[in-house]
Amino acid sequence: MTKLTYAQKQAALDADKSLTPAQKADLKAELAKSEYGPSGFDVGEFEQLLGKLEASKMKQQSQKSSEGRRDIFATGLAQMMSNF
Repeated sequence: MTKLTYAQKQAALDADKSLTPAQKADLKAELAKSEYGPSGFDVGEFEQLLGKLEASKMKQQSQKSSEGRRDIFATGLAQMMSNF
């Protein structure tokens, strides 16, 4: 059994001739709530994505620090070589 997308569910509501326009509007509102409302929000997925973002930021900071030390060493070596 395949899961219908939000757009497919809306199209099915529009195509249903047995519903009045008011009923269709109510069902579409309920569909939107179920799809995008607070109950559709996955806290676990959010925590996982937040963890990935924090790890990425820490990795970027580490790379920046490493490159900064490399630049300091290169500058120091260049100054030492200019003394000869």
